[in-house]
Amino acid sequence: MGPSFTSRTARALAAAVTTGALVALAGCGGGGEAGGGGGTITIGYSGPLSGGAAAYGTNIQDGMQMAVDALNEQGVTVEGGEYTVELAALDDMYQPNTAATNAQRLAEQDDAAVIFVPHSGGIQAAQELNSGRSSFLLGAYSSDPAILATGNPLSMMIPPSFKSYGQPFIEQVKTDGVEKLGLLGTASEYGHSWTGLVTEEWEAQGGEVLTDNSIDYSTVTDFAGPVSQTLSEDPDVIFLGGPSQPTALIIEEARNQGYEGSFLIMDQAKFEEMELFTDPENLNDSVGVMPVKEYEDPGTADLVAAYEELVDGERPATVEVSLHYQSVALVVKAMEVAGTVEDPEAIRGALGDAMGEVDDRFRVSGFPTTITDAGHLQNEDLQIAYRNDDGDYEFIAIENAED
Repeated sequence: MGPSFTSRTARALAAAVTTGALVALAGCGGGGEAGGGGGTITIGYSGPLSGGAAAYGTNIQDGMQMAVDALNEQGVTVEGGEYTVELAALDDMYQPNTAATNAQRLAEQDDAAVIFVPHSGGIQAAQELNSGRSSFLLGAYSSDPAILATGNPLSMMIPPSFKSYGQPFIEQVKTDGVEKLGLLGTASEYGHSWTGLVTEEWEAQGGEVLTDNSIDYSTVTDFAGPVSQTLSEDPDVIFLGGPSQPTALIIEEARNQGYEGSFLIMDQAKFEEMELFTDPENLNDSVGVMPVKEYEDPGTADLVAAYEELVDGERPATVEVSLHYQSVALVVKAMEVAGTVEDPEAIRGALGDAMGEVDDRFRVSGFPTTITDAGHLQNEDLQIAYRNDDGDYEFIAIENAED
C-alpha cells in the first residue's frame, strides 16, 4: 500500500489554492495591446482547487504555473512589446455552473483571452459563453468527444479523445480464450460514456459483457461488495477506472479476492499514481495510458525532475501536469505568431503554425503535431501502455479517432 494523504500534502494543497487566489487577484486588470509597449498576458484557469478533486485541480495548476514561470524566464515578445505572463486561477469545485461563472469573470475582469477548464461539464458550460457574451479561447481538458461535437469555434481540446482508446485497449487484452468482460467503472456521466464505448467494442469483437457493477468512486470506500459481485461471474478481463487512488484500491481488492485476469483501465486513472496506493505488482497485465516519464519528448526528463522537486517527491508528474505545461506554452507562442495577446480568434488560428516554434523544453508528453478543424490538438505518434506480467511497459502505437 502506498502512502496515505498526509498533513504535509494537505498543507501543500492549501498553499497551492491560496497561491491561485493571489495570482487571480494579481491578474485583475492585466492584458495589454500588442505593439503598445508590452504589459501582462493573463492565462485563466477554472478548476477544482478544493473538495474531493482538489489534487487533480492542483496538479493542473502546478503544470500551468511551471509553464508561466519558464516563459517569463525565457521572455515573451509580441509585436515588439515585452510581456509578463500571469496565471489567474479560480476554484470551481468541479461544478459546471461555477466554471462558467469563473470563465466569464476571467474574460471580462481579468482580460484573459485564453481560459483552461479541466472537466467536461464545465467545458460545455463555458462553450455557451466563449463565442457570444464573452470572447475567449477555451483550453478544454477532457477526453470526452462531446466537446468537439458542439462545433464551438473557440475551443482547443487538449488530450486524445477516449474514442481513440477503446478498440486498441481491447485488442491488447482480448486474446484467445478471453471472452467475458466485467464492468467496474466509475458511475459518473464520463464513466458511463466510457462503459458504453467499451461494451459496444467488446461485443463487436465477439465477447460477452457481464453485469454492470459501476461504482460511485467519489462516495464508496468499501469496494469488497462490488468486486465480489463482479468476480462471481468469472470475468476474464475487468474494465474499471476513475481517480487513480480508488481505482488502485479496487484493483487491490480484486487481486486479494483471487482475480488473476487483465485490467482495462480508463484514461482518468494513471499508472504512476496508482503505484502510490497499491503494490505495483497488482497493476501487472493491465492496459492504460502512458506514464509521463516514459515519453521521449525532449523536455520530458527535465519536467519530471522539476516537478518532483516542486512537490518534494510526494506525487509524480502526470499528464494533467505535462499537457497543461506544454499547452500554456503553445498558446503563448500562438500569441507571438498571431501578433496579438487579446484576439482569441487570431490566437486559435495561429496554433498550427505555432506548434513548430515552441521551444523544446515545453515538448514533454506527445507534443501536438496538428490541430484538426474542430480544434483538437493531436500527436501523430499516439501510444498506449500495456504493463506486462513482469511489470515492464510495452508501448503500442494507435490511431487518433476521427473528430
